[in-house]
Amino acid sequence: MASASACARVQAAASWATAVARVASASPADPAQTPPVLPGQSRLRASDEFRSVVRLGVRVSRPTLVLHACAKAGPPSRAGFVVSKAVGNAVTRNRVKRRLRHLMAARLATPHGPVDVVVRALPAAASGRLADDLASAWDVALGRLEAA
Repeated sequence: MASASACARVQAAASWATAVARVASASPADPAQTPPVLPGQSRLRASDEFRSVVRLGVRVSRPTLVLHACAKAGPPSRAGFVVSKAVGNAVTRNRVKRRLRHLMAARLATPHGPVDVVVRALPAAASGRLADDLASAWDVALGRLEAA
């Protein structure tokens, strides 16, 4: 018993070519255009590290965040983030963390003395001026560390 298919072979659409061109143009080829990423060695991870920065460092408060900074002996500068459930659901908290990591990567790349920083996001961080508040708090904290 033989069977036959009523479907004929159809030429593949050229839509993949336009998709590849769109993706290729969206990804920057120049490394100088890629946004900074906070590398693993630049992150605070242990609770003792967070605790010592909060206890020993300077504290700067803004409407969307609280920044704690503490000078340290040697490089690299490191940052840690605290985003509680008061900020929002998991999607919102992760979005705030990603924005903070991106903003801190740019700040830690600037020349200054090595510091450890803990950024605690407040509930207003989900919809507020996070970049402006972080820039302001960062400048004030570095000024206080240099004065001490």
